[in-house]
Amino acid sequence: MWNDFAVIAGGASGALTGLLFVAVSLNRDRLTSHPALRSEAGQTLVLFLLPLIASMVLVIPGAPGWVLGLELVTVAIVGGVAMGLISYGKHAKGEGPEDRLARLLDSVSLNLLTVLLFLVAGAIELAGADGLYWLAPALILALVNGVVNAWLFLTR
Repeated sequence: MWNDFAVIAGGASGALTGLLFVAVSLNRDRLTSHPALRSEAGQTLVLFLLPLIASMVLVIPGAPGWVLGLELVTVAIVGGVAMGLISYGKHAKGEGPEDRLARLLDSVSLNLLTVLLFLVAGAIELAGADGLYWLAPALILALVNGVVNAWLFLTR
C-alpha cells in the first residue's frame, strides 16, 4: 500500500522537478539578474527533491523500520539545512524583505513545516511505531508548497 503511494509521489515529484528545470531554463536571463528569484527557485528544487528521495527510500524492499526512520530524519535534516542556507543567503545579501517580521515569516514558512513533518515521520519510525502516516502529509505539503513557490517566482 505505501509502495503505491511512494510511486505516485515520486513520479509527481520527478515530473515537477523536470518542469522546474524547463521553467528555469526558459527564464534564465530574468533569474540571473534577480538573486532573490534564484533563491526561490533553489528552495523549490529542494521541495521537489524531498518527496523524490523519500519515495525512493520508501520503496527499498525489506528495510527495517528503524533504517527507514534514520533515512527520513537524514532527509529532513539535509533538506532543512539546504533551504535554511538558501534563505540565509538571500537575507544576508539584503534581497529578502526589510521588515524584521516579514523576514521571519519568509524564513519560517511552509518550508519549515514540511521539514518538521519529515522529521516527525522519521522519529516515529525510529521509535518503532508507524510514522508513515506523518510522511504522507509531508510529501503532499512539499509538492503543493513547491508548486506555489514555482508559481510565485515565475510570476514576479
